[in-house]
Parts: sequence; structure tokens; C-alpha cells
Amino acid sequence: MFRFFNEREDEGNGRDPRQSLVTIHNPKCAASEAYRMLRTNIHFSSGGDSLKVIVVTSTFPEEGKSLTAVNLAIAFAQAGENVILVDADMRRSTVHEDFGVPESPGLSEAIVSGNIEASLRDGPVEGMRLMTAGLTPPNPSELLHSRRMDSLLDDLKARSDLIVVDAPPVLAVTDASVLASKADGVILIINLARSDRNAAKRAVGALRAVNARILGTVITGLEPARKRYGYHHYYDRYYYCYDSEHDPDGKDRTHRGRTVQ
Repeated sequence: MFRFFNEREDEGNGRDPRQSLVTIHNPKCAASEAYRMLRTNIHFSSGGDSLKVIVVTSTFPEEGKSLTAVNLAIAFAQAGENVILVDADMRRSTVHEDFGVPESPGLSEAIVSGNIEASLRDGPVEGMRLMTAGLTPPNPSELLHSRRMDSLLDDLKARSDLIVVDAPPVLAVTDASVLASKADGVILIINLARSDRNAAKRAVGALRAVNARILGTVITGLEPARKRYGYHHYYDRYYYCYDSEHDPDGKDRTHRGRTVQ
């Protein structure tokens, strides 16, 4: 199944929260509707299974993964789910900028100290909480791979219906693969202008190597041939395409990553 929608791709470059948090500030625009479509597609992608932890990652930096994670978490909360958004990109965090909150205390402090409550903040919509990345530790991968991280996830699962994790890019560091191995599903962001077929294949291969369940891919950076439905504004230049592994007849596809051909 495919869904096309538009969104900006730049990550953490002083972006305006009114534009990055489009599901809050412009809920009736095409981009907000597309995030709601993505939310629905993820439900279908689960094949009826319960998804408690979803990791959002990309092949390289600046492909739109953080914007997708943030707005997807908001969309789930707007649908009545109790959602916790976790910024696990401790090397290049952006979630605190989007919501205008301090970066610390956050995930790194919660893993080390075990004081999860101190790192949880209320989100901008009812039913949503967020955990920023915290101070950058010298060993992010080791922290994420630790038993303390497992305990933290177990605690967050008990507090919520869904955890959306903003992970670092797959091909940049091992953090994403570590997180993917702990998740119930992974959404992979691929930007056509920044990535290529070989990079996408390597990213999918890295995720499969840890037995991650790839729910689908979100393709960004696709230039539309013409304007659609009269939306002539900030989002016109960037489109997403979502491809799920789960077919409508309820059977998982035998071939994964179908958008990468």
C-alpha cells in the first residue's frame, strides 16, 4: 500500500516548531492528513499483532526521520493512544528543539540513574509524553545495548500504549540496529536525493541482521510532477511514499523493502 505526502526533510537546522509540528499547528493540511494515513498504515502493517515499541530510523542523517517520529507520535496520541516519544539519537538530538524543552534530563540520565520519572515530560497533546535524549554520553551504543535500557523500555511499556523511538541513522552508527532488535517494528526513512539503491539495501540488511521487523518504508525527497489539490505552501516540495510489508489480505510479503528497486 502506498501513501504520498509532503514534508520538509531538513533535521535540526533551526526549524520552526510551527512547521515541524504540523500535526498540531496545521491539522487540516495535506501533511497532517498524511501522518494520519501513515498511522493507519502502521496498524495494518502489524497484521493484528500488538505493537508496543516502534523505531523510526533512516539510512543517513537529514532524511526526515525525526520529523516523522515526532508527528507520528502526535498522530497516535490524537487518536486516543497513550504515547511516549523517546529521542534515542543521543549523538544528534532534535526532539527537545521541536518542543522547546531542555535536552536534559533525558534518556541518557534515565538509563544511568534509573530515575525515569525525572526524564519524562508532558507532551503538547493529551495522552502524549516525551523523553528527550539527555546529555551526550561517551558510549551511546553501550548504553542502548545495556540491561538498564531493557528495564527502561519495560517500564515505559507499562506506562503507555505505544512507544515511538527516534533512532540514529542505520548506516551512521550501530545504535539503530541495537534499538531495532528491541522493538516490535521499524519504519525506515529513505530520501531519494540523499540515498541510493545500494545504501538502502545495506540499511535493510543491517536491520534484518538483528531480526528487526521492518513494518515499511517512508520515501522522502520525491519531487511531484505537478501541484496536487491546490496545496501551494511550505510542504509542496517534499513528498513521502509509505510502503508496507503487510498486504491487505493479511499475509506478510515474502519480499521486503519493495520500494527499493
